[in-house]
Amino acid sequence: MLGGLLAIPMFLLGSLLPWAGLPLAAWQQLGMLFAGTLRAAACAVMVAVPLGIATAMFCAHFCAPRLRAWIKPALEILDALPTVVLGLVAVATLAPWLKGHVATVLGLIVVLPALLLAGGMAFGARGHVEGWLPLWLLPLVIVVMAIGITMAARHEGTAIVPSSPWNAMLVGLALGFAALPMVFSVAEDALFLVPRTQTQAAFALGATRWQALTSVLLPAAGSGLAAAAVLGLSRCLGETMIVLMASGNTPVAGFDPLAGLRSISADLALGMPEAAPTSTAYRSLLLAALLLLALTVLLSSVAGIVRERLRRRLRAEMQVA
Repeated sequence: MLGGLLAIPMFLLGSLLPWAGLPLAAWQQLGMLFAGTLRAAACAVMVAVPLGIATAMFCAHFCAPRLRAWIKPALEILDALPTVVLGLVAVATLAPWLKGHVATVLGLIVVLPALLLAGGMAFGARGHVEGWLPLWLLPLVIVVMAIGITMAARHEGTAIVPSSPWNAMLVGLALGFAALPMVFSVAEDALFLVPRTQTQAAFALGATRWQALTSVLLPAAGSGLAAAAVLGLSRCLGETMIVLMASGNTPVAGFDPLAGLRSISADLALGMPEAAPTSTAYRSLLLAALLLLALTVLLSSVAGIVRERLRRRLRAEMQVA
């Protein structure tokens, strides 16, 4: 297996030799592709990491066992969905709606977490059935979303108009949901690795579930949660079909999330079949593939080291206890 992994960079390096250099325009194109890849990944991580870690915290610390038995398989099914299907849904349904409702989406991103947090603090302590609070709050969330979308639809003018219906924000929403199961799985494993005796000791000292989460569980699993975020970023960097379909594949530089982009993976999928093996475009694509491979391997290695360090630290704490 290790030999197979090493064969890929060796093939790319061998195809680039002898190195004849690239013109300035090729380096500029490579920089634009790299910036587009980072912009798409950043927008996706802003969706996947908060949702994934929050869901993992709920499942590991608050959720009723019967409810968790439904949430975890649902996210596993989401992970099994072909990314081309998510890209198709984003392009066919979300892109036309998002073009005129960017302000609505941004408002819901702010309002819904605040609403859930307020509801949890207000009703969580005296919930009738422990661990089922999200189902009690689901009708309220649906009503708030319906009111927000209806009020936005009544206004003909839009406060924020994207330059293209296919943009980094659309990529972030679609790709973020694709990366959500990976972030959730790694974060939940990190939280479950923390010995239950630590949280039980916090309960014995009078801490609430929220206090035990913030003072005991999250600090102990911090490195594992960081690994989940890094793996989510690595997953987003290498995605092709969602970025290709939802970004517009336009060579737009800059950091505007409402503008189109072109990523390394999408450019490889489109340009490699047409590039002549001895051309500058072919060598530029090979170099881009090598850089993308190196970046994703580096991020995955960092995440693995962080997770292993968490495991060793928790084993040492259990032995001392």
